Amino acid sequence: MKILVLNRFPLELVPYGAWFGPEHTVVLLTRSADGAVTGDYAEVVEVPGYADTASVEYHAHRLHRRYGFDRIVAYSEWDLLRAARLRADWGLPGQSPESAVAYRDKLTMKRILDAAGVPVAPFAAVDDPSDLLAFAARQGFPLVLKPRRGASSLGIEILTDEAALHETVRTCADLAADRPAHLMAEAWVPNEMFFVDGVVVDGTVRLCWPSSTSSPLGFRHGECQVAATLDAADPDRRRLVDLLEKTLTALPTPPTTAFHAEVFKSPDGSLKVNEIGSRMGGAHVQDLMVYSFGTDPLRLQASWLAGDELPALPDEPLVNSGFALVPPRAGFLVSAPRSCPLPGIEQFHVGVADGTLLEDARSSADMLASFVATGRDRAEVLERLSDAVEWFADACDFEAAEAQRGLAA
Repeated sequence: MKILVLNRFPLELVPYGAWFGPEHTVVLLTRSADGAVTGDYAEVVEVPGYADTASVEYHAHRLHRRYGFDRIVAYSEWDLLRAARLRADWGLPGQSPESAVAYRDKLTMKRILDAAGVPVAPFAAVDDPSDLLAFAARQGFPLVLKPRRGASSLGIEILTDEAALHETVRTCADLAADRPAHLMAEAWVPNEMFFVDGVVVDGTVRLCWPSSTSSPLGFRHGECQVAATLDAADPDRRRLVDLLEKTLTALPTPPTTAFHAEVFKSPDGSLKVNEIGSRMGGAHVQDLMVYSFGTDPLRLQASWLAGDELPALPDEPLVNSGFALVPPRAGFLVSAPRSCPLPGIEQFHVGVADGTLLEDARSSADMLASFVATGRDRAEVLERLSDAVEWFADACDFEAAEAQRGLAA
C-alpha cells in the first residue's frame, strides 16, 4: 500500500513509518522533520509555513504523480478538509469532503445535529453585523461568538452585555470586511463540561468514554484546565455515551475515525452537544486513552489501515487518568522544576526554558506546564492533579514582568 501522511505533530509522538512497517510505502509531508527516522519513509518533504500555505496541496499532487497513493492519513483538525479534498480528487477511500465539512464547520455541524433532534444550544450564522445584532436581540446575553472552523478556543468571544456587543462590532475585522465573516453565534449555556473521546472502526464504536473537564477558556483568567476520566459507576457516564452515539449516527461519520466531543450539562441536568471533531482530542487526551484503555487512538487507526489485527479493548478503564494544563502568565520565569516527586504523576512537562519572559496565554493550547496523573478513581486523580499544580506554583521562581522591564531600563 502507498500511503501519503499529512503531519503537524511532533514526530516522536506519531512514528508513522514504524506503525505501517516496511511492507508499505509511506511518504511524509510535514511541518518539520525533526526527530523523523528517514529510513521509515520513502520520502520526507518539509513544508515551510505548513500551517499557512497551500504548498501542502501542491506537493501532495506532485508526489501523487510519482507514487500513485492508495490512502491518505491526516490526524490534525487543520488537515482533515485538505485530506478529504485530495481523496476526492484522486478517487481514494476515506473521509469525504462532505464528512470533513460536517465535522470541521461548526455551523454545518449544529444544523445537522439540530435537524436530527440532538440537543444543542440556540445558534445562528453570523456573516455580517446585522446577523449578530439580530441574534442578540432575539436571544439576549450572554452569548458566544466564534469562528465556524476554529480550534484551540482561538477567536471565541463571550459577549456579556450591550457594551461588549458594541465593542465587538466596532473592532472585529471579520465583521467589517466586504465578505462573509464566517462566524457563528450561540446562546451561552451555564454548564458543567465533559469531553467524550473514542474510536469508530468499520462503522462500530469500539471505544467511547467521557471525562469531566474545567473550561478550556479558563486560561483567560490564569486558570488551569483540569480533566479526568469518569468512573464506570458515574451516573452521567451512560447518558453521555448514549448522546455521543446519537451524535455519531446523525453526522456523516467516517467508517473509521477517532472522535473528540465537548458536551455541556446544564444546571437542570440536561445535556447539550457543544461540538465534535473527527479526530483525537488535543492536550493529553492521547495519553489518557493510553493509560486508561491501553490503546493509542492514532496507532489503532494506523493498524486498521495497514490491515493488522486490532487488539481487544477493555469495557472500562484499566485505571482512571487525567491531566492538568498550567497556562503561562505575563512575567519572567527565573526557574522551574523539571521533575515531579509526587505520587501518581505519570508525566510532567515544562514547555519553556528558565530565564524566559512570558506573555499571558492566547489560546487553550498555550501552556507553561502540564501533568498527567493516574489513580484508583476520578476523585484520586483530581486530588493528585490539584496537589501537583500547587506544588509547581510553590516550586517556580517567578518575577513580575514589570520588575524585569525595570532592570532592563
